[in-house]
Amino acid sequence: MRKLLFFCSLILLLSSCREAKQVIYLKQVETLPLDILQQKMEPGDTKIAPGDELSVNIESDDIESIAIFNKQQIKTGSDNISIIGNSGNVNSNNVTSGNIYYVDNDGNIKMPIIGKVNVAGLTRFEIERLIASLIYPQYVKQEPLVNVHINNFKITVLGDVVSPGIIDVQSDKINILELLARAGDLSITGRRDNIMLIRTNNDGSRETFRYNLNDKYLLLSPYFYLKQNDFIYVEQNRSKARSAFTMPSVVTFGMGLLSTALSVTTLVMTITGRY
Repeated sequence: MRKLLFFCSLILLLSSCREAKQVIYLKQVETLPLDILQQKMEPGDTKIAPGDELSVNIESDDIESIAIFNKQQIKTGSDNISIIGNSGNVNSNNVTSGNIYYVDNDGNIKMPIIGKVNVAGLTRFEIERLIASLIYPQYVKQEPLVNVHINNFKITVLGDVVSPGIIDVQSDKINILELLARAGDLSITGRRDNIMLIRTNNDGSRETFRYNLNDKYLLLSPYFYLKQNDFIYVEQNRSKARSAFTMPSVVTFGMGLLSTALSVTTLVMTITGRY
């Protein structure tokens, strides 16, 4: 009996050591060769797709000419109707302040004067150059500075993290480690070696990938940087999954009887000197 208890304790100790090793991120990352670490890793440029929301701001010394392009927008269906005045107060749930444009199902945004502009499949930098070329020099006397921002760059994080939910990304660049930090990190029971990514591409196709945060080569993965509308799921480890399992009442009752019987048997053996 004592040997049995010893072996059970040993198994629990080894198991706990193994679990501790699994929570370490990027194990031995310092052993990566310097030439590999110095390789430049850049995220892929985000391509605009139907349903995206863009903020467009146009600046120029020719203030009078660009005024028409810097207006509030009201969304009605798939079109945008301009409302004069950047700082005008309009009490409507459909109105968004600033130069907001919604990409329709055909990949277009509708701008004042120049009308529809097809932006689907373009990066925000390409859109900036395109808009500038459409308004200068035809409508604006001095070359404008165009800034485009993707307002709906969001990533969903679910599973065994501290704060699951939808995370807004203010820039076009975020990696998997930064995202998990924004979600409060994984719970201690979250699996770090099998995090699932589901990505929907602009053409509607989907792809999946599995992250192993223990792996030092994660830094070199083409999926290290995330894209708009990515979905991340953190799986719970086996110990938490087992603790969440609920046995049927009949089995629970039977195990209770078995436990009681074993306790009585142990007590009898102890009293009679057979233990």
